[in-house]
Amino acid sequence: MHNKPTQIIVHHDGVSRDGPSFGIINEYHRTRGFPISSLGYYVGYHFLIERDGQLKAARLLTDEGAHTKGQNFNSIGICLAGNFDVEMPTVEQKWRLGELISVLLLAFPIADTDIYPHRHYAEKSCYGDKLSDTWARRVYLEHEHARIESVLAQLPTN
Repeated sequence: MHNKPTQIIVHHDGVSRDGPSFGIINEYHRTRGFPISSLGYYVGYHFLIERDGQLKAARLLTDEGAHTKGQNFNSIGICLAGNFDVEMPTVEQKWRLGELISVLLLAFPIADTDIYPHRHYAEKSCYGDKLSDTWARRVYLEHEHARIESVLAQLPTN
């Protein structure tokens, strides 16, 4: 079955650590029996944003996700490395998340009101107690505002 995204669901991995998380998450999801993606990974999210802002693709956008029970055929799962119950995302993660959501909303019929934290569908804190339910949507809107301001600054004033 193929994914037909109508929403974006944002997660955190719930672990504070230095260094890359992708390989650790891939191994953890493998041991839990997550389905392998077309890209050859077990990571259940479509994307992971490392603490340094590096974006890792784990699944094709048409691949079924394995990140939110009941929502894996109609969503794009994005995970940020870190535990946002106790820390805040890095500036690099925020910038990359805004950029990624901007591209995804152009590519799919997804409204900015259809960006949710994982906790919208599960009884857990994910994407972290330190972040409001609208945090990811605000990150996207701030990114778009900055992009528009940059374009306007380049326009002739005469």
